[in-house]
Amino acid sequence: MNGSLNKPKGFGQILDQTFRLSKQHFKTFFLVFLTLVGPFFLLQALIGLLTGTSFLKEASVGTDIFTGGLESWANDLAAEEEMVTTANVIGSLLVSLITFISFLIYPAAQGAIIFAVDHIRKGESFTYKQILKESFSRYGPLLGSSLLIAVIAVGMTIIPMVVVAFLVTFGSLVHPIIGILMSIVLFTALFVGVLYFMVRWGFGVAVSAMEKGSAPGLGRSWHLTKRRSWTIVGLFLIYALIIGIITAALELTLGLFLGNSVVYQLLVNLVTLFTTMVISVGYAIIYFDLKIRNDGDDLDQLIDEYETV
Repeated sequence: MNGSLNKPKGFGQILDQTFRLSKQHFKTFFLVFLTLVGPFFLLQALIGLLTGTSFLKEASVGTDIFTGGLESWANDLAAEEEMVTTANVIGSLLVSLITFISFLIYPAAQGAIIFAVDHIRKGESFTYKQILKESFSRYGPLLGSSLLIAVIAVGMTIIPMVVVAFLVTFGSLVHPIIGILMSIVLFTALFVGVLYFMVRWGFGVAVSAMEKGSAPGLGRSWHLTKRRSWTIVGLFLIYALIIGIITAALELTLGLFLGNSVVYQLLVNLVTLFTTMVISVGYAIIYFDLKIRNDGDDLDQLIDEYETV
């Protein structure tokens, strides 16, 4: 049994566990996302090639790599905006369809990570095939919970945004400064509010994976997070900040050398898989931490171990 995963953890301990487990089990965790979601990225790259996106861009002749790469990237983006053909429209529609289908597969990848972390905390060995099998055995509840949470998130975002936009517009008519202040306050409040409720309901996916008969798990998630909501909000903001900085730096560097080419898009998608994997590990660790705090799972396991001695 992994002791560090079977007792309540503080803010820093959860972050440490997230990156430590991501490193220790990188091969298995990343393979889950690569095999489930990677093929969709390859299809997107193929569509890009067929609709005219260059496979590989080089810096312009007569300029240094930095300047030439930057010009190439900017020229690619400008060219894409100017050239709208039937092939581009069809390609965009196909890419959107592929993206939607890949979204339907993500819950299976998330579920596999949750089952893997469960094995780790119990001190059990596991294989790539084993955690995938366990995840797909719960795929229905995982997908249903994910879709429900996504619909709630969209509804909670779009409707309030329309209201906020109307209020900001009205405030701007009274005085531009009032409009600016209202936009800052209202959009910040909207962001924090949506994030808070997504944290309260968001662990329904993990509940659907691990607790049979609890799908979609929104009520159970609300109960688990009731005393840790803002801590979890802070954790996900830290995850987003760290990963955002890394992703932005890599995307800028790759863009300077490769332009907006197919190779660039593939490499960016690989980075996205990696960052999604890390967040998925963090999500699973937080869920089991919440479960221990609320259900006393650590005591149950200690009792089981004592009885088997």
